[in-house]
Amino acid sequence: MSAEPLNPSAGVIDATQPETVVRDFLRRAEESFTAKNVEAIEKLFLPNGYLRDLLISDWDFASIPKCDLKQFFSDKGVPSINKLTINETKSPPVFVEPTQWIQGFFTFETPIALGEGMVRLQKDPNDQDSWKALTLSLTMDSLKKYPEIAKTARPLGATHGTPPSAKNWLDNRNDQVNFEHDDPQVIIVGAGHSALMLAARLKRLGLRTLILAREKRLGDSWRLRYKTLVLHDHIWADYFPYLKYPDDWPVFIPKDKIANWFESYASIMELNVWTDSSVVPDSTTYDEAIGTWTLQVRRGDGTVRELKSHHIVQATGHSCVFYLNPLLAPKLIVFDRNSGEPNIPKFEGIKDFEGTITHSSAHKGGEGWSGKKAVVVGCCNSGHDIAEEFYAIGADITMVQRSSTLIISCEKGVPLLLEPLYAEGGPATEEADLTIVSFPIAAFEPYLVGLHKIINEVDKDLLQGLKRSGFKLNDDPAGLLIKYWRDGGGYYINVGCSELIIDGKVKIKQGQEIDRFEKKGIRFKDGSVLDADIVVLATDELGYTSMRETCRNIFGPKVADRTGTVWGFDKQSEIQGIWRRSGHPGFWYMGGNLVLSRIYSHFLALQIKAIEEGLAPKL
Repeated sequence: MSAEPLNPSAGVIDATQPETVVRDFLRRAEESFTAKNVEAIEKLFLPNGYLRDLLISDWDFASIPKCDLKQFFSDKGVPSINKLTINETKSPPVFVEPTQWIQGFFTFETPIALGEGMVRLQKDPNDQDSWKALTLSLTMDSLKKYPEIAKTARPLGATHGTPPSAKNWLDNRNDQVNFEHDDPQVIIVGAGHSALMLAARLKRLGLRTLILAREKRLGDSWRLRYKTLVLHDHIWADYFPYLKYPDDWPVFIPKDKIANWFESYASIMELNVWTDSSVVPDSTTYDEAIGTWTLQVRRGDGTVRELKSHHIVQATGHSCVFYLNPLLAPKLIVFDRNSGEPNIPKFEGIKDFEGTITHSSAHKGGEGWSGKKAVVVGCCNSGHDIAEEFYAIGADITMVQRSSTLIISCEKGVPLLLEPLYAEGGPATEEADLTIVSFPIAAFEPYLVGLHKIINEVDKDLLQGLKRSGFKLNDDPAGLLIKYWRDGGGYYINVGCSELIIDGKVKIKQGQEIDRFEKKGIRFKDGSVLDADIVVLATDELGYTSMRETCRNIFGPKVADRTGTVWGFDKQSEIQGIWRRSGHPGFWYMGGNLVLSRIYSHFLALQIKAIEEGLAPKL
């Protein structure tokens, strides 16, 4: 059953006492949950209200409209929560004028956990004396008996009053990294930002964790890409857990800077990383009886080490994996980013092509192509960046846009999307993240539709110029966030290439599929031919495999076939298969952009810790 559509203007009324209203709501909520009175819980919500539950009712994520609450609690049981109190460490309750709601942060407890939540309250249109929940989130923050090893629980770092050990801190760190005396409890395959974030959280929960990186250096998945690559998100959205960037770093972080940060972060957070290492094919087995994985790892020096672990986390990126494939074509260059398999399209005539074909992940930059004909297939972030660089060095550049692309400007559109949550002087990152997860995606979408209209209006001149140039705009009404959560791509945050397209400096070939490669270029389905000296494939479907297929190639079909779909929405508009149980005990998928990885690494670490301590079932 679906919920009624949201009406952001319902119950428009002035609010003069946000704190009193929130306290009263929390009192009523605590009474209802303590009594396990489902009917009373339902009455807490507006007709179009939602509950967002992260690891509280059971060890999963759920977004439940009011109309489905009765069935949800019948299936899961009403959680035992108490001590609902306004969170004094976060912003106080406030009335939000544009949306006419009161929002407030709060804390609560369950028998095993400490939780945080956020509520958005509007006047009940049928009862103007009653404030009810548009959204109520219940989010696990920590396990009572197993807090993070930090602050007052930090290690002493010395053994005062006892004879000194023959080993110092560095000796002990080397033993830890090499797992000289025990096996890891968690093995993370992949070494991007999501792997590092998760490993840092697991370490603070006292879990022995090993990261396996195919790269020779941490950060090479960024460092070895095209020279002009920078993060397209503002820096305030891209912090790592526990450790912020220096406050003089640029708003848009260059690739080499973020790559070096990976190494620094792993060192400072004392993460255990084996670089130049990979899982030996066909070596992974799982013992159901004892819940233990066995696998072999080949290290850079050629040695093979057998390891046992309770958990494997595949953190290879939700759609980013490559191998070198010299057999396909002598001039086809494919960069091994994240321990995956090739997904190279079998274009007819590709071996006859006299130019160079590469994928965006392998493209090192435009040097050497001045005066040459360059073709970029794909019109999302990487495709635009590479096309802009080709133009800058003097290449004759054409972009092939096979479908449509959502465009938002970095200068005007992104600030409207991210601020005031992620901005200089904004709330603490932890508060911003809690705000994001407190809003069920299904409930958030109508507001994003309204926001996207505003963004399109401020970007109107840019968008109209692109249309005149023959560029096809994606018309997803909810904009960038929903498109990313649902599709994982299909957008470009404009940092300059759109103007080049409008001015005709970057040409567009729109709406045609590639038929075949010829000696001097590409023939399309409509019979047209585009000459090319170099072709860069910059589209997901032309070079990336799904995480599940990567799992199949690394760990085998027995593992992959037990896992479900990764990414996209389930029936509750929760993202499928990632950060939560995969379907195979002890096997997890981890990925997403920096914001989502920072947020959901916390919840994945809590799930793994709870299983290790016997608080949660293995499956």
